[in-house]
Amino acid sequence: MRSSFSRHVASPPPGRREPSRASRIAGSGQRRVMSAVRRLVILVPPPPRASRLPRRGANGPVGGSMATRRSNDRHPDRGTAAHLAHALRGQQDPLRMVFDHIQDVVYLIENGETGLRFAAVNPAFLGATGLDADEVIGRAVADVIPPPSLDLVLKRYAEAISIRAPVRWEEVSPYPAGLRFGEVMVAPVLGPDGECTHLVGTVHDVTAHRLAQQELDRQAKYDALTDLPNRVRFRELLAAGVGSAATGSVTLAVLSLDLDRFKTINDALGHTVGDALLKQVGKRLSEIATCGDVVARLGGDEFGILASLPDGIEAATLLGERTLAALCKPFEVDGHEIRVTPSIGISIFPRDSGSPEDLVRFADAAMYHAKAGGRNRLAFYSAELDEQAQQRRTLEHALRGAVERREFVLHYQPAVELRSGRVTGFEALVRWNRPGHGLVAPNEFIDVLEDTGLIRDVGDWVIGEVVRQLAAWEHAGHEHLRAAVNVSAAQLRPSAVNPDLHAEPVYSLLEKVQACLARHPLRTAQLEIELTESALMTDAAFACETLERLRAVVGRVHVDDFGTGYSSLAYLKRLPIDSLKIDRVFVQDLPDDAEDASIVRAVIGLAHSLGLDVIAEGIETEAQRQFLLAAGCDHGQGYLFSRPVPADEVPALLQGSRGPPGA
Repeated sequence: MRSSFSRHVASPPPGRREPSRASRIAGSGQRRVMSAVRRLVILVPPPPRASRLPRRGANGPVGGSMATRRSNDRHPDRGTAAHLAHALRGQQDPLRMVFDHIQDVVYLIENGETGLRFAAVNPAFLGATGLDADEVIGRAVADVIPPPSLDLVLKRYAEAISIRAPVRWEEVSPYPAGLRFGEVMVAPVLGPDGECTHLVGTVHDVTAHRLAQQELDRQAKYDALTDLPNRVRFRELLAAGVGSAATGSVTLAVLSLDLDRFKTINDALGHTVGDALLKQVGKRLSEIATCGDVVARLGGDEFGILASLPDGIEAATLLGERTLAALCKPFEVDGHEIRVTPSIGISIFPRDSGSPEDLVRFADAAMYHAKAGGRNRLAFYSAELDEQAQQRRTLEHALRGAVERREFVLHYQPAVELRSGRVTGFEALVRWNRPGHGLVAPNEFIDVLEDTGLIRDVGDWVIGEVVRQLAAWEHAGHEHLRAAVNVSAAQLRPSAVNPDLHAEPVYSLLEKVQACLARHPLRTAQLEIELTESALMTDAAFACETLERLRAVVGRVHVDDFGTGYSSLAYLKRLPIDSLKIDRVFVQDLPDDAEDASIVRAVIGLAHSLGLDVIAEGIETEAQRQFLLAAGCDHGQGYLFSRPVPADEVPALLQGSRGPPGA
């Protein structure tokens, strides 16, 4: 037989919609508690006397007892809400023992003339909220439940009282014990007259589950390395920004930023240093961003910025220039001074598109255009850039196939002594024999090889092919030949690092050169190495140590394109190098350009003061040769002497030379 209390805990009225299966599952914990209340209340006899309000100790209620409000009814009717409150104070009552140990929060609220007040709560309630019993029992709900939860709670309580049926919801509340998430169920207790006298509530604490879910959501939308929004979150924020901007006539800028030749740095110094650099880049970008801007790491060395432009499109240019300036300052990472430059592409809402997807794609296209234009610059999207971006993707795909199929060939350009005209060596220059296109010049694909990391595979092939060709020429009777190969910074990195920090690192470039020389031994010929100024200064200390090792197995070491980078003279004098090559940009306007003439004279003087030879590139006229000779330049390369030629044409060049090569 059902007790009066169990009868008065209201059930949904006929015709009321049943909760969904998900809601039934979510509310299973509360239903089990309410079922226990219904079953146990009929077992509890009326207590002979009331007990005192339990005291609160430092670690919770003394004895872990249920906190209840004293009732004025000395002997309440069995099965009523007042009877329940009395029963909860009994030391040996089954219901009391259940409530003392149940993990879910359970509470009883009196609906009286003074409003809703807490009549009883279990220890789980006090533990979850961090409140003392005297801060809860007898107090109004509005004095216990904190905002902003209070408004929702009062609304749900009023709903349960109005419809005379249980109500379920989920709430989050800031209590002294911390932020708590709970699945709540409250049911009205009806008196003999059908009016609600009490509310019985349960809360299933899902804080741990919700916090774990929030962490999973964060991991899905934020970059673990930099703690910045990732590509997914960036697109969400962009979509929201576009929606808001569309209603307020606001201009937005999307910046796609890629670090130039980051893979070279990553390969040369290792992934640990590369990751630390990316963290510093993210921090520096966040520091220059204005309030409301979004800085995100989109993947690898690519970052994105979403900015509102209250001052118009001109503000996007200023932001881009500010970003360029910030990232061009050197970074200190693990004892290395690292310099990077960014290429930045910018698309504008609503000028370029109203689609978030298009804005990202257009910014990427502009970024690739900035890279193609020389890097370390910014570019705005225009319609024709779409086609260029597609061409770039096609080129990357074709180059990957070219590496696999070995579609590359070598041509050799002689370097001559300017005074005598005799050939002193050759520079090996790679060409791409692209099917359907013929020979493709290196300026059309080298940058893509470096950006994609394919440069090392091609560079290693070049070293092997040049050593093989030197051995073949030597076997044919052409002795004392020298051939230089261009080496990228990516080829300087170690192929493996011994986990013993005191052990010597193994350098992949040294291993490659040694293996090639062992396969094709050279008696009189010499392999030479050329590295660009920028590649050397990526990590000058590391490059210095590497070149010292290489000098034991190769001939001369040249610094290529000198004057176009940012060499430190302090490092330059320490590097184990033999010559500087003056970049063609300083030669092409000689002897008429006074500034170029001054620069060339200064470089020649600097090199000679350091005991280095000088080679000028791009000599095309006799006037240029005469100027360089008078300025003291030692050697030269250029079309005035010879275009780069296939290997089988080198013997003819040697025969036409005014002296024996290398003599």
